[in-house]
Amino acid sequence: MRRCARRAVFILLAVFSLNNANATAQNAASGRVAGRVLATSTEAPLAGASVALAGTQRGVTADANGRFAIEDVPPGEATLRVRFLGYAPQTRTVQVERDGTTRLTVRMPPAPMELAGLEITGRTGGARAALPGAATKLDAAALDAIAPLGAQEALTHVPGVYGFADDGMGNARMSVGIRGLSPRRTQRVLVLEDGMPIQPAPYVFSPLYYNAPAERIHEIEVIKGSAAIRHGPQTMGGVINYLTKRPRRRTPGGTLTLTGGTHRYASAFAEVGGFGSKTALPQVQLLAKRGDGFRENNDFYQLNGTGKLRLLMGEARSLYLKANVNFERTNATYTGLTPYSFENDPDFNPKSEDLYQVFRASLGAIYNRQYAEGFRGTTKLYANVFDRPWWREKDVYVRASDFENGTEEINPVPWYTNGPLVRTGGGGQYFGNLRTFYVGGIEHSFDVEHRLLGQAAALDVGGRVHYERFRDDRKISDTIGEREGVFYRGNPEQPETLDIVGQSHTYATTALSLHALEEMQWGRLALSPGVRVEVFEQERIDRLDGATYRDETSAVVLPGLGFNYDFGRGVGDAGRLHLFGGIHRGYTPPSSATIQIVGFGPAQAAASDSDEGLDLRSEKSWNSELGLRGRFGSDGQSAGRFEATGFHLYIEDLVGGRTVFQNLGVVQTYGLELSGTLDGGEALWSPLPTLDLSYTLLQTEVLDGRIPSATRAGSVVDISGNELPYAPTHTLTAGLSKSVLDGALTARANLRYVGDVYADLENIETTSNRGDRGPVPSYAVLDAGASYRLAPDLRLRLAVKNVTDHVYIGSRLHSNPGQPQAHLSSGILPGARRQINLTMRYDL
Repeated sequence: MRRCARRAVFILLAVFSLNNANATAQNAASGRVAGRVLATSTEAPLAGASVALAGTQRGVTADANGRFAIEDVPPGEATLRVRFLGYAPQTRTVQVERDGTTRLTVRMPPAPMELAGLEITGRTGGARAALPGAATKLDAAALDAIAPLGAQEALTHVPGVYGFADDGMGNARMSVGIRGLSPRRTQRVLVLEDGMPIQPAPYVFSPLYYNAPAERIHEIEVIKGSAAIRHGPQTMGGVINYLTKRPRRRTPGGTLTLTGGTHRYASAFAEVGGFGSKTALPQVQLLAKRGDGFRENNDFYQLNGTGKLRLLMGEARSLYLKANVNFERTNATYTGLTPYSFENDPDFNPKSEDLYQVFRASLGAIYNRQYAEGFRGTTKLYANVFDRPWWREKDVYVRASDFENGTEEINPVPWYTNGPLVRTGGGGQYFGNLRTFYVGGIEHSFDVEHRLLGQAAALDVGGRVHYERFRDDRKISDTIGEREGVFYRGNPEQPETLDIVGQSHTYATTALSLHALEEMQWGRLALSPGVRVEVFEQERIDRLDGATYRDETSAVVLPGLGFNYDFGRGVGDAGRLHLFGGIHRGYTPPSSATIQIVGFGPAQAAASDSDEGLDLRSEKSWNSELGLRGRFGSDGQSAGRFEATGFHLYIEDLVGGRTVFQNLGVVQTYGLELSGTLDGGEALWSPLPTLDLSYTLLQTEVLDGRIPSATRAGSVVDISGNELPYAPTHTLTAGLSKSVLDGALTARANLRYVGDVYADLENIETTSNRGDRGPVPSYAVLDAGASYRLAPDLRLRLAVKNVTDHVYIGSRLHSNPGQPQAHLSSGILPGARRQINLTMRYDL
């Protein structure tokens, strides 16, 4: 045995020595190709241009001065392929000399008009690396590996972003926060689809009651730095942009994706395109899905259709049109669980008549025009109508013993009753929150490449006119399941008999936005100063109170400054190291509609009906960050990437959420975000898997604030030093994946951890028998999946969410410890349960 072992070691050493000698000989006998990539007319360097060696997998990207170098090129004839977004691809053939350097300059003319205005982080890896702020892009491959049920699940893979359980399976009413800001209904984050806003009313009512279905999302971009001032009006938390698939340009084709799973989940998604002419490129997407949800009486179905058309109008102009129609019907409820129900039956939901419906129709258009080389214009037009009736039964508490004994008659008990309780329907009232939104806007911007102080620069300047109208009606019905309802009872002609039981408010906003961002390049340093100006008028009419009219005009200037420094080849041949950072003014528009409807029950809603209803001060912040990003590898092969960012938000006049209708004093959030990918097979040893990591360390603190106590009636408490609610100190998402059989089989596992959080500004530690107060404990969830390519055009995928079927408290998002009544606080919302899906995808 020892002799065989020694012989094996000797053979391995010999093979290694031979390979090393061959490599050394090859390196000694090779040459080098170096040069610059410039724009044809301005001679400006094209930083981030890709330069690839034809016939190999090797390539590099040009640095901040447009310079590149490819080492160890075999002597003889070599062909280089050079690409950069917005410029026509170039091919150069050069003669490489042994032990020498072949130099050349590649000048690139502008390409025929590309479709611009959809992305917010850039289309190339080089452009994203040069961004002056923290940015993440989940590309199509990443989303395919995650196989999310909804966008919220995918966003948990982005550092600094965290989500809490709300509506369960579909994520139609997504709740995510960024860097310590409240996640409820994603109301402090700007959400776009293909660069256009999708929130119901971004100024007066930003909570996300509609979300793009995951099947239609091709990629997701998230920016949190100073680049956020390019968009608006929300610039405090960050910007999320869903990118859908562009119409294909070459041959007809598409995809058919069928999914079936537990909880009677089923989804069918079809996409077809490429059947137009060379200048008219259409695409159609259709989606139908349904499921029973994770709780009783929580079933849903959704129909979604999209039509796209791209028109190429010569080399200098293009037009992109997109229309979408969405319908959803969900047995959605605010009825959460008491601790008794959560411990004994976490799937419990007695509300069979609670019904949430959505109809949304939208139209978007993007017109691109190249006026000259380095001078381009983009016009965006968007409009949508969104109708959302939601009927719910009033909740009451009953004793658990009465409920278990099957008593047919509901015997409500007061909220302060001791012992085990159950939250159920039976309040004798059925009410409908009927809301309709109309939104439209037009934006025009210019991108101008120029020279400033002898250096390359680019200016993005433009403006937007935006209008939104929101009607908020509340009707009361005395019969459960009868969805008609009334605003009042009595005879309008006899005012003394009139009893107003509902409400009817109309909100409207007219806004003008202007922005200007300059990017200046001095060698390796890029500076990006910018400014955004928002001027808007908000109106409110109470239609049941004599058509009472109130209005308020706001104007704000939002400056920002970012930088990016390119260190060059400091982390291997596969990429470069970038230091980035910046500071900008964060902003959230004042909105009594959001506070009244989303943040509070009727007790606080009355406050917003006062003359000060539109005088709520806007939330403002100073956001600063400093970070480092890069890639590493060798021989032109990337073995991984990383990004580390430290951030600090200094927030003034933060609105208190569900606990208090007022602006707080001063709040700060700060922390560290880490993300990265390590290809173990490329970097260390081929059998090793790829590691994906996203981690956030978050600290939040109220620096100055006094609020009415939610637990001691009539008293005011100083909350200075307290943490913000739903701001976890630690969040972690870690994944391992490995492909074998030449990539035909891929397996993946993800672990997601969310630390414990307070659910209110008073940081109440004690819980109650109602489930409406107390912290949300930490939890960890394991997901796993695998995909197998049966044929070049056919693939199967198995996805298992929450493998261990872990039962945990997802949130108390709709609770207020100061409103313990059953119909004002929802209690415990359980997290998503185990879901097993099998998907077949066929490429047409």
